Amino acid sequence: MFSKYLNDFPQNKDLYLKLKNVNAQTVDMNCSDPGFEAIAAQYLKVFDDVITAVEEKPGDVQTACDRLQAVGKMHRQKVSGMDGTMFQNMEEPFIQMVSHILQDRFNEKAEMLYRKFFQFCLKYLLEGFNG
Repeated sequence: MFSKYLNDFPQNKDLYLKLKNVNAQTVDMNCSDPGFEAIAAQYLKVFDDVITAVEEKPGDVQTACDRLQAVGKMHRQKVSGMDGTMFQNMEEPFIQMVSHILQDRFNEKAEMLYRKFFQFCLKYLLEGFNG
């Protein structure tokens, strides 16, 4: 997911100090640069935390919302030069990652569900970022 994001938006590489040794235009998911691996793992952990929070309390998604808002707020405070559209730019790389993982199980319904999940995440990321 993160490599696709960098391929699509190479100008955003400069926002990540840990990526100084990574070519944003050619990086792929097999990249073994420690900085790239660390950032990619952090991004995936956010989605994992949200899914875990919803699975643990399906009737109460507040923990997931709080986590996303905290991530948005952290980006506002620590990433100078960032604007909220950069979160939206992660949608297609996220969907591509899901498609790669699910392979032949990825269909129109799965895509719709994961797009809704991403939009849920985006809503609360932006609340934290813009708040």
